This record gives sequence, structure tokens and C-alpha cells, in this order.
Amino acid sequence: MAIVGVALALEAQETRSSNLQIENGVERVGPIRHPGATKPSFTVTLSPGLRNKNLSEFRVGSKVWIAITQANTTNHTIDCSGLARNGIDTFYFYDVRDEDGNPAEKLVRPHMGLDAGQPTWCSILAGGSHLDEEQISRIYKFDRPGRYTIQVSRFDPEIKDDQGNPLKVLSNTITITITG
Repeated sequence: MAIVGVALALEAQETRSSNLQIENGVERVGPIRHPGATKPSFTVTLSPGLRNKNLSEFRVGSKVWIAITQANTTNHTIDCSGLARNGIDTFYFYDVRDEDGNPAEKLVRPHMGLDAGQPTWCSILAGGSHLDEEQISRIYKFDRPGRYTIQVSRFDPEIKDDQGNPLKVLSNTITITITG
């Protein structure tokens, strides 16, 4: 059931981000390409979540929210859909590190992998933006005092890297402090 749900969500995303194209006289369906484009079609900006009582300092065991703003840098509408699993948008990739630069420990909860996820459909008009708030403490342990850096990334299906893969767009990095 979980695999079917994920497959359907990914298929739906592919369908939504596809467009009929003609290349060398041949019709094909695939992700929209922008020949010669070298810049991502969006930016990702990270900030402390608005749901936090204190924006950058938390006590051990507190809920830690981050705000992710995806801004469209193109002259056309782009897709910002996601897949919420365990309360976190899995179309973003989260990099959380402790003050020594080591990856932060992830939480392990019973039945964590059984959540098939809930697709979230979203589009951003040219020049517009979309704000998501994610409770990062749902997937990372912040059970030791210290400073942690957080950065997120998301792949841009419209732009390809040198190997022909979707371009990975990185956010800025923020630092939070966990106190005892």
C-alpha cells in the first residue's frame, strides 16, 4: 500500500510537470526543458519557523520549526508540489549537523516507514513564492545542548546539471541553539 501511494504521487508529479514537446520533428512527453537555461527556476530560502516561540534558541525536547520559502525566478508558473510523510515534505532534503559538523541523529519511531504520504499540490506564479513550515524535530533528535546548522535542498526538474540530472538547489544555512 505504501509503495503504491508513493508511486501514484510520483506519477502525478511527473504528469503535472510534463508537457508535449517537439524535438527534431518528433513529439514526446517529458519534463519542460528550457534550452540554455543555466540558473535554477526557483530559489530556496530557509528561516526559523514562525510557529517557534523563540526563533533560534530551543530547550531540549522542544518542537523546532523551520520556514522554507520557494520563490519562482522564471517568467512562467512552476510546480512546488510535495509529498508529506510523517508530517514532513519529502520533496525537500534536510541536512542537519551538530557544531562539530557531524550529521545530527535522526529519530526512529515505530511504523515510521509505513506512512505512504499525502501529496500536496502547489504552483507558484512567475515572480511569486510559497512558504512551507516544517517541524524538523519530527525527524531529527535535538536531545543534546549545542549549536546545529540546518540547510535544505530540492531538485529542479526544469534544469539539468552537467550529468543530465535535475539540478539540486540549495538553501541558505541557519543555525539554532539547543539549551539544557
